[in-house]
Amino acid sequence: MTKRVVKVIDLVPGRAVQLAAIDNQAIDHERFWRDHVCAQQPIVIRHAVTNWPAFRKWGTPGYLEALANRQVGVSDTFNASPAGVWYQNLPKYGLDEAIACLRNAGPDDTFAIRALPIPQEWKADLGSYDFLHANRDLPPRAYARDRLFIYRNASTEWHYHTTDETLTTQIIGRKRVSMFRLSKEDWHAYAVPIKSNLHHMDERARFFPEDASLTKFEATLEPGDVLYIPPFWWHGVDPADTGFGITLAHCFRTPFNRLGSLSDPAVKDVIRAQGSLMLALRMRAFVALGSLTRIVNP
Repeated sequence: MTKRVVKVIDLVPGRAVQLAAIDNQAIDHERFWRDHVCAQQPIVIRHAVTNWPAFRKWGTPGYLEALANRQVGVSDTFNASPAGVWYQNLPKYGLDEAIACLRNAGPDDTFAIRALPIPQEWKADLGSYDFLHANRDLPPRAYARDRLFIYRNASTEWHYHTTDETLTTQIIGRKRVSMFRLSKEDWHAYAVPIKSNLHHMDERARFFPEDASLTKFEATLEPGDVLYIPPFWWHGVDPADTGFGITLAHCFRTPFNRLGSLSDPAVKDVIRAQGSLMLALRMRAFVALGSLTRIVNP
């Protein structure tokens, strides 16, 4: 039986508006930091990495395959969140074989190599971000510094990050992204059904508010574009074409005074989800210190 290509964005109802975008040459370090990182406002930065060698080379069949020397797991479904143990236990293939499979797959096939650390042989083809000052590009607290998502028709399920800033860098292929931030008032109406995967059910409409009042900020990432994703912004991602694609997720540390508030429903959800009392208390203390820092240095 042929598997259906799953798209996730439109499974969550809402009013779609255009996500803000700016050309790479029109934004500098200070504006990006002040208006977006400190304000926790997402933005698409167009043509941000078109000078990277990867932008020119990685689409050439055989190029990456010749530089690949490791084993990876290959999924034949969309990127669920959380990934779960099942993804770690996928059969392993040579990375060169896996990439060749994705390049040559049919337009209705779904494949994903998820969260791949950048092979050392590929790093020379990557560059830096003009809009992010090196002094502020600090190692993340929780997430890996860099992760590659190599895919064909593989969407990424709705989810949010609890800490660390993310630059989603589109190197090959096109992607459609949708984002929203939930308030205390609408957390239960949307977060609970999404976490329960009710949006994947045929009768999903009855699990969400009838007025679909949620505002979803959406954009299409072209090769060379970068999307800035702040913590606590829910986001879902669908391929906008059926071809071979590569996305790089680059993470850097959230400024301490911009860590979440204990009144934020997403923070409360993270604390409840901690596996032990000690971890929950540590999370509370960490967020409380961030709140105190905001008082001293708003």
